[in-house]
Amino acid sequence: MATEKVLYEGINKEYLAVHFITAYFIDNDRTQIEVLCTKPDKKSVFSSIVNYKDGDDQWEALKTCINIDQLHESTYQKKKDERREFEKTVMRIAEKDGLIFEFSNKKLDTKFYPKILSAMLEDVDNVDHVFALKLACFENKTISESSDNEGKKKLRQAKTKLDVLKTAISIIEG
Repeated sequence: MATEKVLYEGINKEYLAVHFITAYFIDNDRTQIEVLCTKPDKKSVFSSIVNYKDGDDQWEALKTCINIDQLHESTYQKKKDERREFEKTVMRIAEKDGLIFEFSNKKLDTKFYPKILSAMLEDVDNVDHVFALKLACFENKTISESSDNEGKKKLRQAKTKLDVLKTAISIIEG
């Protein structure tokens, strides 16, 4: 029963000595610290917010478990982990919605072909797209190592995506 009382009164040095897990800043001003501890049964976890203020009883108790450098490092690691998880979630959503494609094992998802066809047939003279497509062609080993200098010249001079593709195909077919 005494331990439950500690939970309601807040964390203290004795409780932290047994139940402390980790702590990290939760605000940009670095004035609030979230402290994770096990509950008395040690089977579940609870969090408590501590003010980062010298003289505050809970901060003084927390300093017996973690110093300010460790607290900053813990905060950095937590933010880094949160960002990694956020990025994974964004990638899963983007793949699910067909915004990006996974090219593992050189196996293309069938959703890829309608997208690439639309990209090639719409806005065919977009200068930025034409330039990016030319670069991609010249990064292709078959085209870059080709001895067809006239074809490469024609590829450089192409004005539309379709002209780039036709010329690239003619270079590849030799």
